[in-house]
Amino acid sequence: MFGISGKVALVTGGAAGIGLAAADELLKEGARGVAIADISKHDGEKTIDILRKKYGHEKVIFVRTDVTKKSSLDDAFKHTLAAFNNIDIVVNNAGIFNDKNYELCIDVNITGAVHCLSLAIDKYLPTYKSGSEAVIINTTSEAGTFVYPFMPVYSATKSALLSLTMSLGNRVFFNRNKVRVVGIAPGLTQTALVSSIQKDAFNDLCSEYLGKDFGSYENQSVDYVARCIMEIIKTKPSGTVWIAAEEKELVEFIPALPTYEYEDD
Repeated sequence: MFGISGKVALVTGGAAGIGLAAADELLKEGARGVAIADISKHDGEKTIDILRKKYGHEKVIFVRTDVTKKSSLDDAFKHTLAAFNNIDIVVNNAGIFNDKNYELCIDVNITGAVHCLSLAIDKYLPTYKSGSEAVIINTTSEAGTFVYPFMPVYSATKSALLSLTMSLGNRVFFNRNKVRVVGIAPGLTQTALVSSIQKDAFNDLCSEYLGKDFGSYENQSVDYVARCIMEIIKTKPSGTVWIAAEEKELVEFIPALPTYEYEDD
């Protein structure tokens, strides 16, 4: 089991929603330090004020970060190291729903996620982890685990991140770099993303069906998702993705296509 106590974490999209809940849960579990990386300066400063009052001023920093720019994310990693000397956990969580502005949706959800993965795996975690192993957890979505026609761009971006998780988490890579890459695929969760769902739909037809569809679901809490993230960080194997829906037990996503198996020398 991977112990969170004493570890240092960087959380992208950490100023609200699932990211904030995950940061809070990491500190509750005894993390030595948490860096909140988010594009919103207002939300970020508000968040660290809340977390510092609960856990201590020295435990939390905020770095204004635009994940679509690799240099901005690189600065977030550097600020984390400057404050805490190590990085052991990366919660690769920044994401948006905006099928109408599909270029931005792709830039944040895919390009931003790949920037984070590249920096974490190739530059920072293997060198600056405090123990024998480091962990990246990617926030994908249950909408990326099946064909959901009413959120075509968002679902596609989350499917891409799901595939990235299983590829970069393959044991061939883990055996070399000792960075475990795992994923969580939350179902419908109480976040700001959900509140804008019809307004930012791909087109009017998608908006109409989303309105009908989402009215029949009960949102789960961000606190439940955050607890699931802790469980995944602690116990789940590299290259796996876990569906967290309806506040039930985690269910492993099993891809329809087989995984290419390579025997490492």
